Amino acid sequence: MSLTTRVLAIDNPIDGIIPDFAIFGAEFTALWQKLLAGLWGLAIVAAVVFLIVNVASMATASAGNNPMEYKTSRTGALVSGIALGILAALAVVVGAILAVFGN
Repeated sequence: MSLTTRVLAIDNPIDGIIPDFAIFGAEFTALWQKLLAGLWGLAIVAAVVFLIVNVASMATASAGNNPMEYKTSRTGALVSGIALGILAALAVVVGAILAVFGN
């Protein structure tokens, strides 16, 4: 007696389809690009403001000999700096992710 195994396979229904916003028209494309650019710019400004505030707080804590506040401010400055770096390189990061996982 021989046992055979059947493997059921379903074809990928979205194989070969790529995202395309042109279907919604040029006005829609221009609008979402402007909105994204505006939000991206606001996020960069917010990261810079948080970085400045945290660095100033580090200086205040250092002058006041408060190690706990200094450590908290240093952590905040580090996070703000990393966020600013990621925001500055966002197009490269998104491009790399799409290049790696898009194929």
